[in-house]
Amino acid sequence: MTSVTVTEYETRLYWQGEHGAVLTSDRAPPVPIGLPLVEQGTPDSGRWAPEALLVGAVEGRTLLAFLERAREADVRILFYQSSAVARVVAGQGQAPHLTDLIVRPHVAVATDADAEVVRLIFSELPAQCFPSSVIQISPRIEPVVETWHSRATSLLTQSDTSRARPTPRLALP
Repeated sequence: MTSVTVTEYETRLYWQGEHGAVLTSDRAPPVPIGLPLVEQGTPDSGRWAPEALLVGAVEGRTLLAFLERAREADVRILFYQSSAVARVVAGQGQAPHLTDLIVRPHVAVATDADAEVVRLIFSELPAQCFPSSVIQISPRIEPVVETWHSRATSLLTQSDTSRARPTPRLALP
């Protein structure tokens, strides 16, 4: 017998006139929604553009999927931060569309072997996390993976004050 899991995400959008709205969910605080990124020359009202929310959602999904895979592979992550960018192109007679969606995670691990596992995880994430049925463009993931040998050692032996301050080493692919 095959097991199927269905997860629903429900949101509600409340229009506030002009180009503003509030996005709500039962599980999260409200998010103010503003003008899309493609509308130039409009004042910034401190609201999230729907396109920026999409970029943030892809970046967040990348982090969570990566951490799950790293845990399964028994890889200890010492550091993670990322940035993401999407390019929306609008031409005459053409609807605005995404041409690029790039996530740039910066990760540090303790060993060169862990760094190789992390690179493999990132190479597999786009196909596993973002099937074409969800969005029509696969995110490109461009990780920077570092090996912090001395930092990992100092984290394990924090009481040892005789060591020099750890220096990150860049492990190149």
